[in-house]
Amino acid sequence: MKRKELMSHIGSVEQVGGVREFTFSSGKARGMRGIEIDTGDLVFTVLPDRAMDIAAAKYKGQAVSWISKTGYVAPEYYDREGLNWLRSFTGGLITTCGLKNLGTPVGSHGLHGRIANTPAEKVSVEAFWEGDEYIMKVSGEMREVSVFGENLVLKREITAKLFCGEILVQDTVTNEGFKEEETALCYHCNFGYPLVSEKSKLVNLPEEHGNITAPDGAFKEECICLDIPGDEVTVGIENETIGAYITYKRDTLPDFMLWRMLGNSEYVVGLEPRTTYYNGQDIIDNDAFVKLKPFEQFKTYVKFSFKELH
Repeated sequence: MKRKELMSHIGSVEQVGGVREFTFSSGKARGMRGIEIDTGDLVFTVLPDRAMDIAAAKYKGQAVSWISKTGYVAPEYYDREGLNWLRSFTGGLITTCGLKNLGTPVGSHGLHGRIANTPAEKVSVEAFWEGDEYIMKVSGEMREVSVFGENLVLKREITAKLFCGEILVQDTVTNEGFKEEETALCYHCNFGYPLVSEKSKLVNLPEEHGNITAPDGAFKEECICLDIPGDEVTVGIENETIGAYITYKRDTLPDFMLWRMLGNSEYVVGLEPRTTYYNGQDIIDNDAFVKLKPFEQFKTYVKFSFKELH
């Protein structure tokens, strides 16, 4: 529907979608900022105080992201020691991992690094017409920095359009220091029930890894490194009514991990584009970091798309 026709039917765009800023008021999330973006088809929540990550997401009223039993947790509760990152792992559509570690703890770097618990600076919220398209855009910068250490900045821009089932996440990592820095990045994309069930299937992934069972208390967590061919890759999950897909380019995200945890309550499938499939000490041992010279940057993107199947 063109802009003029749409606006002749409604008083405000907020009648059919839009952007809403809010603050959590209770529990461990108290005081944390949230931004809800509603395209009319797709509703999702961005957490500026958690690296501009995307938490809850619904398409056509159906939940697509997995929210862990920790719920929403503000960054002041982050504990980097050992595996304690899991105590504030909300899950959600994206949890960003990095920028100095992925996976298992190593040295002073805890599980999956610090970035997911870093609040954003320079947060911007925009909603505007561009021709007949109503565009909703949020952005912010996260700085992972230490005196005598790294000065890495992750700038994130998230874009969605009214009446569209897509989310575009564009990231730029910049070394704002004066020495070369090593960095790594993983998009921990977490899909849950009812998108994920024993009636679901994985798309564009090897059949031997595509089986999704009902919740099983005896299920053992699986992390499977997969080599997916192509310059631009699309993988996804489909149930009987909707499909959810992620698209990314392998020039900056060459590796991919499939995370399956089909236990009770921890019932989730993770699709994880990443700069390296190595974790923790293995990243160091295999020299698998992205190396950035002073003021050099690299850019990545992940596009989420959703559609009805029937």
